Amino acid sequence: MKKKILISLSIFCVSQLCAQEIDSVRAMKLVELQATIDSLHQRMQALQGELQKLKTQIQEGAQLDQLLAVFNQEDDESVPADQRSRRKRVDALLKAITDRPGQLRFNGGATTTLQGDPSGDDRFVTGVGSFDIFAHTSFGQNTLLFLDIEAIGGNGPNTRIATFSSLNEDAGSTAGSDGLDRLRILEAWAEFTAFDEWLKITAGKIDLTNYFDNNASANDETSQFISGAFVNSAAFPVPDNAPGIRLRTTVFNRFFVQFALSSIDDSGNDLFDELFKIGSVGFKLFPETGWEANLRLYGYQQASADNSMGFGVSFDESIAREFHIFARYNQNESELAEWFGISSAWSSGARFVKHFFEREIAIGLAYGETTPDNETLDDEKLLEIYARHQMNKWVYVSPHLQIVRNAAGTSEQRTFLGLRTHFNF
Repeated sequence: MKKKILISLSIFCVSQLCAQEIDSVRAMKLVELQATIDSLHQRMQALQGELQKLKTQIQEGAQLDQLLAVFNQEDDESVPADQRSRRKRVDALLKAITDRPGQLRFNGGATTTLQGDPSGDDRFVTGVGSFDIFAHTSFGQNTLLFLDIEAIGGNGPNTRIATFSSLNEDAGSTAGSDGLDRLRILEAWAEFTAFDEWLKITAGKIDLTNYFDNNASANDETSQFISGAFVNSAAFPVPDNAPGIRLRTTVFNRFFVQFALSSIDDSGNDLFDELFKIGSVGFKLFPETGWEANLRLYGYQQASADNSMGFGVSFDESIAREFHIFARYNQNESELAEWFGISSAWSSGARFVKHFFEREIAIGLAYGETTPDNETLDDEKLLEIYARHQMNKWVYVSPHLQIVRNAAGTSEQRTFLGLRTHFNF
C-alpha cells in the first residue's frame, strides 16, 4: 500500500514539474510574440507617417500643377479674365512657385507666323519665328526672381510696307549685323511684397506694358491679336524694356494704384538722368466671376519730349465667360505728339471663346484708328480677324486677316493673310 502511495506521489510531482516547464515555455513564447507585435505596430505607425507625407506632397504637387496649368493652358475659361494675357499667366506661375522656394524652374513658348499680301503685283510672304524661355524662382513667400530670355528671327511685313504700328508685334529680329541669331534678356527683375502683400515692388529690367495699358482680350501677340495696335495702344510712347521700378498697392482685390519709373534706354548709363514716368489707377467689378470687368486709367510723362504728357484708358469685360469686349484710347499733348509722331489712337473689339470636344476655339475681331500728329496725313484704319484652334494641350493654330487703310497716313490700302502656330512647353 505504501508502495502504491509513493508511486502515485512520484507521478504527481513529475507531472507538475512538466506542466510548470510547459507553462514557462508558453510564457516565453507569448513574450516573444508580444515583442514581435509591438515591433510590427511601430513599423506600421512609421509607414503611416511616411504615407501621410507622400499624400501631402502629392496634393501639393496637384495644386501646383493646377496653377502651372494657368500658364500652359492658354485662355482656359476656368482662368479668371485678367489672367488670360501672357503677363497674368506668368503672375499665376510665379505665385505657384512661392510654394517651392529655392527651386529654379523653366517654361516657355515658341511662335511661328507666316504673313503675306496675296493680291496685286507686289505679292510677298514673310516669316517670323520666336521663342521665350522663362526662368523663375522664389526666395520665400515675399521675394520672386524672373528671367525672360528671347530670340526672334524675321521682321514681318513692316519691312515691305510702312504703318504707324507693327503688323506683327512678335516680329523684330535679334540677329546681329553678322547675320547670326542671338539671345537677348527681355526681362530680368525681382519682385518683393510687404505688409501682408499690401505693397508690391518690382525692380530690374521691366516691360512697362505688362503693368500699364494691359487688357485681358488684347494684350498678347502670341495668343490673341498680332497687330501691334491691338496689343498696346499705337499712341502709347512707352520705352523699350529697360531698368526700372514699379510700386503697386491693391485694396480689397478691387482697387489699385501703381506708379513706375523707367530709364529711356537699356544702356544702364545715367539711370536717373532721363526717366519715363507713369502712374495709373483702376478698379474691378465682379472679380473672379464670369462677369468680371476692368477699367484702368493712366497718365505718363516722357522726359525725351521735354517732359510733355499724355493719358490713356483701357477697358475689358467678360460676359458669361464666353464673350469678351474691350476698348482703348490714348491722347498725347502737342509736344509729345510731335516727338512721337502720333497724336491719338483708339481701338475696340470682341472675342468669343468656346470649347468643343475638349478643344478650345477662340474668335477675335478688332478695329482701330490712329491719328498722326502731321495734319496732312490721314488717319490709319486697321481691322483684324482671327480664329484660334487648340490642336492639343501644347499646340494652337490661328489664321488671321488684316486690312489696313491709309497705311502710315497715305492712300495705300493693303490686305494681309497670316497663319500663326504657337507651342507651349
